[in-house]
Amino acid sequence: MAFEILGVVEGFYGKPWPMERREEIIKFIGEQGYNLYIYAPKDDELHRFRWREPYPEEFMRAFKRLVYLGEESGVAVSVAISPGLSVSYSSENDLSAIVNKYLGFAELGVETFGLFYDDIPPALFDETDKKRFDTLAEAQAHFANRVIEKLRMEVKHLNFIVCPTEYHKNPNSSYLKELARKLDPDAKIMWTGPQVCSKAIPVSDAMAFEESTGRKALYWDNYPVNDSYMIPELHIGPYTGRSPELSDHSAGIVLNPMIQPEASKVALGCAAKFFSDPWNYIPEKAWKETIQELFGELSDAFEHFALYNMQSPLHPAESEKPTEVMESFKAAYINGDLEKALTILQNEGQTMLSGGEKLLDNLDDKLIREISPWLKDYITWGKLLLEAVEILESRDVLFDSTAENKKKAERLQRTLEEVETQLKAQTPQNTLMSCSAYRDFVSELCTRTKGVFYLHNKDWQH
Repeated sequence: MAFEILGVVEGFYGKPWPMERREEIIKFIGEQGYNLYIYAPKDDELHRFRWREPYPEEFMRAFKRLVYLGEESGVAVSVAISPGLSVSYSSENDLSAIVNKYLGFAELGVETFGLFYDDIPPALFDETDKKRFDTLAEAQAHFANRVIEKLRMEVKHLNFIVCPTEYHKNPNSSYLKELARKLDPDAKIMWTGPQVCSKAIPVSDAMAFEESTGRKALYWDNYPVNDSYMIPELHIGPYTGRSPELSDHSAGIVLNPMIQPEASKVALGCAAKFFSDPWNYIPEKAWKETIQELFGELSDAFEHFALYNMQSPLHPAESEKPTEVMESFKAAYINGDLEKALTILQNEGQTMLSGGEKLLDNLDDKLIREISPWLKDYITWGKLLLEAVEILESRDVLFDSTAENKKKAERLQRTLEEVETQLKAQTPQNTLMSCSAYRDFVSELCTRTKGVFYLHNKDWQH
């Protein structure tokens, strides 16, 4: 059985995408077999903080084009509103405000609407609501049902999605059970799985949700999103950890992308291969194929760059690549094969430097603007590895005091100073590209080499 809903929810915290990027993403996900896009950026004030106010005409005209592009691409373009920070669930005025706002989008051709109650206080705060309702779930179901009732009178093929306040971890909570019991039976309920950003979503999670609520979960999958504490990360690794049986036991999956729309295409394209054939899906193979499809002749360079940017909720540990390089180097060095050890560092450093510069020179400008901080760090660490090779090749001159070697020692000292300057520049880092293994190695190399300089210069008091 295939997934019913395959979508993207622009639901991250941070600057919303420009409208032209949305257009490109809708075309892209349509080509990849997705069938839903949900507009719900947390930091659009008219979506969340000023939700009662209508969108300006300019925005609505642009959104109409999104709907049209969606129709052409096989993607239902939808809109969600998040009123939970200030709504009065018993207020007729608030009901009218949100219904009228939805109907404005219905006039553009939108038929799928979201009512998002996520990331709000877990208890009633309005005094009238406290008197009328016993629980938050009762109030939210009541409000949603009234909205659905009014929209059904105007929208012929209405689809409605609710994101609950408790949206992860415990599908057996009294809140979730009550919400599901009292909510209109045709409404979909979103769920992120065992965690807010779930490393894995087993079929047992979906089955527990279905048993508890009587409905199949519509998974809001928080990958490749990189908001909050994940902003320094670039989530361009494989899509992993999702049970193929979710196709039978869920209403579908919608992915929450990164703040960077172009870079998000790697994860979205990879996930599409899981959706199309979950039982035969091989993550690394699908990931490599996606990179080849997106980057063509640049795919080898991009794949190597991506190996340094694997850390994410799906891959919590640092990327393995730099650790593998250092382990290979140390094994050769300890065995006395200095030439092999230096070749390992030389090859990796050159691959990073030349590949990074190739990407900077040839990738699409939109993508460059998104990922340049990570690319620049990648190139810098390539340079540092090459300079580490230079230090290792040269430092024996400190044990020979001939005139020629004194000149070489002076060059070595300049190289050492340059490397330390670059290391210091990398300390207040803005990215979490996985190079701590290189940082530790180069730092130790500099410290040990300086120690030899102290002996060479008879600087006993250093």
